[in-house]
Amino acid sequence: MTRVLRVVLALAAVLALLAWFQLHRLRTSAPFREGTVTLAALDGTVEILRDSLGVPHIYASTERDLYLAQGLVHASDRLWQMDQLRRVAGGRLSELFGEVTIDTDRFLRALGMERAARRDLRDYPADVQALVEAYTTGVNAALTNWKGPFPPEFFLLRVRPEAWEAAHSVSIEKVMAWDLAAYGETVALTRAYQRHGPELYEKVAPWYPAWGVTIVGDSPREAHAERRGSGEGDVGDPGVAARPAPGAASAVADAGDDLPLPSGLGAALLEATSITRASNSWVVGGARTRSGKPLLANDMHLALGHPNVWYLVGLHAPGLDVVGMSLPGVPGVVAGHNRAVAWGFTNANLDDIDLFVERYAGGDPGRYETPDGSAPFESFEERILVKRGDPVTVTVRETRHGPVLADLDPGDSGDAVSLRWAALDPSTTFRALRTLNGATSVTDVIGGIDLLSNPHQNVVFADTAGDFGYWMGGTVPLRADGGARTLPQRGWTGRSDWTGVLPFADHPSVLNPTAGFVATANNRQTRDPVSLLISEEDWAPPFRAERITRLLEARSDHDVASMRAIQLDVVSEWERRYGALAVSAFRAAGLAAEADALESWDGAAVLESREAALLETWLRRLRTAMRIHTLGDQEAHYPLMALTRAIEGGDPAIDSLAREAALEATRLVGGRAWGEIHQLTVAHPMAALPVFGRLFGFGRAGIPRPGSSFTVDVAGFAEDLPPYEVTHGASQRHVVDLADLDGGGGFILPGGQSGLPAHRNSWDQLERWLRGDLWLLPLDRSLVEARTVERLELRPAG
Repeated sequence: MTRVLRVVLALAAVLALLAWFQLHRLRTSAPFREGTVTLAALDGTVEILRDSLGVPHIYASTERDLYLAQGLVHASDRLWQMDQLRRVAGGRLSELFGEVTIDTDRFLRALGMERAARRDLRDYPADVQALVEAYTTGVNAALTNWKGPFPPEFFLLRVRPEAWEAAHSVSIEKVMAWDLAAYGETVALTRAYQRHGPELYEKVAPWYPAWGVTIVGDSPREAHAERRGSGEGDVGDPGVAARPAPGAASAVADAGDDLPLPSGLGAALLEATSITRASNSWVVGGARTRSGKPLLANDMHLALGHPNVWYLVGLHAPGLDVVGMSLPGVPGVVAGHNRAVAWGFTNANLDDIDLFVERYAGGDPGRYETPDGSAPFESFEERILVKRGDPVTVTVRETRHGPVLADLDPGDSGDAVSLRWAALDPSTTFRALRTLNGATSVTDVIGGIDLLSNPHQNVVFADTAGDFGYWMGGTVPLRADGGARTLPQRGWTGRSDWTGVLPFADHPSVLNPTAGFVATANNRQTRDPVSLLISEEDWAPPFRAERITRLLEARSDHDVASMRAIQLDVVSEWERRYGALAVSAFRAAGLAAEADALESWDGAAVLESREAALLETWLRRLRTAMRIHTLGDQEAHYPLMALTRAIEGGDPAIDSLAREAALEATRLVGGRAWGEIHQLTVAHPMAALPVFGRLFGFGRAGIPRPGSSFTVDVAGFAEDLPPYEVTHGASQRHVVDLADLDGGGGFILPGGQSGLPAHRNSWDQLERWLRGDLWLLPLDRSLVEARTVERLELRPAG
């Protein structure tokens, strides 16, 4: 070997070593974990103690310093995630991803989440503004004092993080509320009406079965009846049918194909922030628990991405000791418990969004018709910056209802579609979270729920005194013509205008019910007429709620272990109710062995179950067949509840199609078990990048998962053919024992605290989550100290 060659090889080895070192730093480097940092903005010293999973407990002498430190901690672990959330809210994705997200940015600019957030911030009380500004100061202190490389996503996209603004924190509330607004479902149903007409639309329209369990029971509540007709904004008698009048709906059905839906990368980035409309929560009173005190359990179902939406934290200051799930970019704890109360959330499936078809006044595109004559569109320009491209200028228009999302084609029944959305109205949600964090009784919790504007939530709660209950939070619009509407309405008539909001006292609620528990799984709240103001039957299928109710009723000595067991339950009540149809179909298809196996199956979708693989694949193939039979279109909107409705209605095509589906399912599944064809993907937008996705270790895939779309332990997927990619599930689990706050229960995430792809705290909770373990977040400082592995001190200057 020549000397020159040896030198070249040595240099190559050095360069490779340096490249590996830089890659390692990018994948794992996390600042602000140990030592001392001086911050001039602090009033006093702050201590941040982290346990072995990287969960920080923050100790401060003032609430302002507490939130400032939380901002620094959030940024240190989740900076890229926070940056994406604010870019979604502001419609600024194209600055990173180029032309591929321009249409998504157009949509987001029109929607105006960041504009609404800035309005909200201006209206906040001075003390609340100061706390959000303190959090913002903490985020920016992290950017200013950052040592080492920023997270690898910034490196790959060749950008540096910008300064954080208080409005960015407020806008994240809007992002979360947007997913719950069910805009996509509204678009799908509008297109279904347009393409198939009113008769076939009824076959795919939202439907909640008469036997479906409700949250607060089926009896009308006297309190509601007494309040109706008692003054401005009260309920009145809704008198609403479950469907809009066909004539009104058909007049606006042309809107369907013109309504924008983000797609591709833009849709994926929105999905990464979304809360899927399926979650579980329940609270059990002392009469049904081993300890005699309440137990509370919650698991909110989201798109399972990396990093996780939630971030575990303990916040400690004079008068405040609270632990639980926080949202990076937002101060405080969203769900969890303090020394006196615990609370948890599920989506209320509240219809707080309406689409209105607007008509130009006299053909003038600058004015639109209203019940009182014409009015000008409010319009302004927004500039979208595009990576490696020219800036794009978009004109945003707004009507009295809200922003214009689409122009309609000539000859349609109107000229444009505008959006009325409760989350664009003034919000007090941050005040709600602050109240919940500091609550000392269920009375305080109810006061906090009263302030919860958006996202709309079913809230269960309990206190250490033994009281427990449920109250629905969120703004419930009252429409001039009655209840909730799914399809677009004529904007120029005023007949569907919002005329007020449902008084908080009339929201579905129950305190210390005689049943001894309250369970929510996005199911219908009540059969009172008030429920039709909440939703046009667009609640989640009742199967999870039915299963939870069955398991809670089964015993009167519940404890933390039984709560965890319910959270991990994978028995499908759909199969228990309709499984006989599958057995008959397989037997009629000549598949006696499969029919016998399904008949003796306990309905548990465990990893080793071939029966689960057969049943779930049969169900999807039957849905596809019924979709084509009913609508003549393999791509048409046809949810599983439409199939369930057809089964209950005795559709004459079911039997023959079910036999064919049995043959298909047996061929597709073969001898495989459920865990072989039903596997979890924890996604990251950059996981699919050639070379870099693997080098940096973004995301995880191929993890066998039990459960299904209808089980308590949800494992949702979109495919109609195996293999099935699980992309949704429990984004967190927590159980609180009000008799033993620091000894029982706990929290867990399907990933970890760090957003860095290879940090030790990036994936160290995933295996625990898969097993159903919980991780204690103690309130007692001595217990926190005993678990501390990293200590950071923040000191004021001087």
